Amino acid sequence: MRIVRDLLFNLVLISLALLLTATVVAIAEEKADRVTLNTPVDLKTLSPEERAQYEKYVNEITELKQRMDIESIKTRVRAYFRYLIKEFRGKKLWKTLKTIGLSFAVLTMTTLLIFAFGLYWGLKAGYKGGFWDRVLSALAPLFSGIPAWFWALLFVWTLWWKWDIGDISYTNSLMRAKAYGGAGIMAYLNALLLPVIALTLSNVVVYAFNVRNLVKREAFEEYFFIDGLKGLPDRRIMRKLLRTVLPSFLTFTSYNFLNLMMSAMAVEKLFEVPGIGKVLADSVEVIYLPNEFGEPKIPHLHFDGFSIFFVAFVMAAFYFLNSTVLEALYLYLDPRREIND
Repeated sequence: MRIVRDLLFNLVLISLALLLTATVVAIAEEKADRVTLNTPVDLKTLSPEERAQYEKYVNEITELKQRMDIESIKTRVRAYFRYLIKEFRGKKLWKTLKTIGLSFAVLTMTTLLIFAFGLYWGLKAGYKGGFWDRVLSALAPLFSGIPAWFWALLFVWTLWWKWDIGDISYTNSLMRAKAYGGAGIMAYLNALLLPVIALTLSNVVVYAFNVRNLVKREAFEEYFFIDGLKGLPDRRIMRKLLRTVLPSFLTFTSYNFLNLMMSAMAVEKLFEVPGIGKVLADSVEVIYLPNEFGEPKIPHLHFDGFSIFFVAFVMAAFYFLNSTVLEALYLYLDPRREIND
């Protein structure tokens, strides 16, 4: 079957992509270790005591690096894959599944909302035109250039700060819910309300506009024109249009899914959702080590290649799941593709 061949082909591609990603991350981590030793610091701005402490720190790290064997890229890559296995075993399993589950929940709810509203709006605007078509055509250029984090900030100001709807922090929201009687399903939904709405509104207009264009192109085909001359009800014609454009829309959904994941990670960080977005944000940062007086003055580059590769693996798994489901739906909704192939 074609679906089995596509499944195996996608598995091979994702495996190669993960191997390449692991290699790139390993190279970056090795360079980051060198940057740590050469972090630009203006010694003139430091006091004599701070300068002495900083130079002592650099010398100690340099001597340690000279005594240790630098891991090869190949060794680092193997270590990344071993790290993945450890994350899905033993005591870490529940924490790992919880992290992945939160991101999966945000993506699933957002995708379903985008799919439902975007498909309905685009189908109505493309077939009937009128007011909703003009609104969609006016909003599409604007929304295509606005990232999800902008909408997240807008909703923080309007829905949360002005009208007390949703919550700005997923973690704090659940802590309050547990303190006042337990965190049920509604508490989790309320904590994820603003992130999901922000992601939905930042993508639904573009989705609807693409459906609208597909519908308008198909609506001028001969067979739809004949259906109109026959006097078929609009609802029946729209269902036929939906059946025709849905495979193309599924293809667009699959290609746009990676962009949605990137937006979701940024929104997760903003709303403190402990998903893969937070893991990635915490993987690369500059921290300040304390000097001899206990003050955080010494900059240190923190680069966690293991966590970065873990996020890449989860993203690849999400994309593989998304592409597999949409490929199966594509073949079901458009059986001509199987026949032609």
